[in-house]
Amino acid sequence: MEEIKKTTTFFLVFLVTFTVFNFTSTVLAFKTPTITPEKQIYKAGDSLTVSGTATPNALVSIQLFDPNGKRKAIAQATSNIKGVWLATNIYTFSTTDKDGTWTIKAYEKGWVETTIKVDITPPTLTISVEPNKTVYKEETMEITVVSNENLSSVTITITQAGASPETAEITKVNNTTWIGTYNIKPDFEGPTTMKIQARDIAGNLVETTKIFSVDTTPPKVMITEIPAKTEEATITIKGTVSEPVPEVELLIPGLTPIKVPVNSKTLTWETEVLLLTTGHNVIKAIATDKAGNIGEDSRVVFYVGPLETIKTELATIKESLTLIETLIIIAVVLSIVAAVFSTFAVITIVRRIVVK
Repeated sequence: MEEIKKTTTFFLVFLVTFTVFNFTSTVLAFKTPTITPEKQIYKAGDSLTVSGTATPNALVSIQLFDPNGKRKAIAQATSNIKGVWLATNIYTFSTTDKDGTWTIKAYEKGWVETTIKVDITPPTLTISVEPNKTVYKEETMEITVVSNENLSSVTITITQAGASPETAEITKVNNTTWIGTYNIKPDFEGPTTMKIQARDIAGNLVETTKIFSVDTTPPKVMITEIPAKTEEATITIKGTVSEPVPEVELLIPGLTPIKVPVNSKTLTWETEVLLLTTGHNVIKAIATDKAGNIGEDSRVVFYVGPLETIKTELATIKESLTLIETLIIIAVVLSIVAAVFSTFAVITIVRRIVVK
């Protein structure tokens, strides 16, 4: 009897142990499924692939919901012997989808969910260039790109006429502001293209193009008519330019710079100026084209001036008086000589008469 009791006790202990072990194994075998998207941000054209863990050899259901809670896709995957599952190309995002936070849910004896961000809209860029103009000389350009959202990259490519495309040097100020610098090449004049490309964090690409011209040749300005010497304070200056410029700037000693309009058809200019300084006056003409290139020419005018004129006239009068005085003396001397000869002649005639 004692033996039966021991056997029964052993059996009960074994049964309890087996039941506990089996229950523990079942509990350990079941885990709440996990779900992991391939990446966190998606753009139009991207496909959604997710993976996770679940009970080995279990069927996992996956659902995708947009920001409004509308279900957009359903998929299934089976976990392998290690409890790992993978669902590829569940959904391909398009430009008609909504931006924002999307939800991915997975079910296998319980629900689990995670979120992703969908960004379908390309960034909006504001471009500013310094200096801001349509024609550039040999100089450095600074291109500032400002976005309405964080950017992952910015590329600025500039192609001058006849030259290979070159990439501007880019500096990231912050996630939304990037600055590019480019040095204009002097040997490639003409139309130039600037292409700006920017990508946001999702990878959406925006591209914009600007067209400008490069002119590194200074205009030729010439003073064609100006007196070398003048007694008048007011003189006329005429000249030409080699290309259309709105005006020529004249620099006259003692005067503020004078702006002289240029005839756009004949490319000539003309003006009257008042000289204030006697002596040598260096007259300089300066022409600046749209790009900022500067050409210049200069001439020297000798201005006699009122005092100098009077001095000159007095000297002339003095010279004239001296000449007159000399002539008078010569005339007097000649008169005396003539008188002497006349007297001598009279005496000779009288003597001849007396002798006879």
